[in-house]
Amino acid sequence: MAKVLSISSQVVYGHVGNSATAFVMQRMGHGVLPLPTILLSNRPGYKALAGEPIAVEKLDALLRAAEENGWLSQIDGVLTGYIPTPSHAELCRDWIAKIKAANPAALYLCDPIMGDLPHGLYVSEGTAEAVRDVLLPVADAVTPNVFELGWLTRRAIASPASAIAAALALARPTVVVTSAPAAKADALANILVKGREVFATVSPRRALAAHGTGDVLAALLLSYKLNGFVASAALRAATAAIDAITEKSEGRTELALIETQAAWAAADPLLAPLAALPGIDDGEAI
Repeated sequence: MAKVLSISSQVVYGHVGNSATAFVMQRMGHGVLPLPTILLSNRPGYKALAGEPIAVEKLDALLRAAEENGWLSQIDGVLTGYIPTPSHAELCRDWIAKIKAANPAALYLCDPIMGDLPHGLYVSEGTAEAVRDVLLPVADAVTPNVFELGWLTRRAIASPASAIAAALALARPTVVVTSAPAAKADALANILVKGREVFATVSPRRALAAHGTGDVLAALLLSYKLNGFVASAALRAATAAIDAITEKSEGRTELALIETQAAWAAADPLLAPLAALPGIDDGEAI
C-alpha cells in the first residue's frame, strides 16, 4: 500500500476534488492524506453555494503537524488539483520539495485544474500562471485537458498531432492530455506522451452534467502507477474506468463513483484498447 498526499478542493456534497480522488485512491488500495485547498458545500452549478479557500497558514500548520508525526516521510505520491491562489501553489511546491527530500522516489502528479472549454479559465490568470511557473517545473506527470494544455503552451490544439507537440513543449517526463481531438467528432482521446513514446485511447463523447472526470482520471493514473503498471497500461485501465463511470453517469448531476466501484477498483482491471489516431500509430516513438 502506497501513501498519497492529495491537495485539492473538497466539497460536502458531490464527487469532485478530494471528495473524488481520496475515495478513488483508497479503493485502489492506497492510504490518502487529503488536504483541502478550499472547502465548499458543493461544486458551482447548484442553486446554493457556500464555502471559502483555506488560508495558506492553516494548511502549512496542518502539514507541519503531519511532518512532526512522521507521516510525510512515508509519502509515495503527491497529487495536486485545484489551487485557489498563487500562494497555495508556492506552499505546494515547498512541501513537495520536503517530501521528495525524504523520499526521492515519491511521484508528483500535477492536475492543472484551471479551466475548460467552452468557458475558459475559472481561476485567476495569476493563479494559472503560478500553476504553470511554480508547480509544472517540479511535476513528474501532468494531466491537462485540451484547454489547459493550450493555455499552458499558448498553442492551438486542433488535432492529435498538435496535442502531442504541445505536450512535448511542457517538457515533463509524462503528460496525459485529456479530452483531446480524436478521429471522429463524437469521440475524445486521452493521449499519453512519455519521453518519445505516444499512446492514445479513444472514448465516446458524452453530454454530462456531472463534473469531476479529470479529478478521477488523475487519481486513477497515479494509483495504477503506484500499483506498478507501466504507462500505457495505466492509461488503458484509467480510460476503461472513466468510460464505465461516465456511462452510468449520464443524466445525473454527480459521477456514479459508488455504483461503479466494483468495476474500476477490480484487481484485474479492464483495459481499453490503444487507438491509432491520424498521424500517429499505436505506441510509436516520435
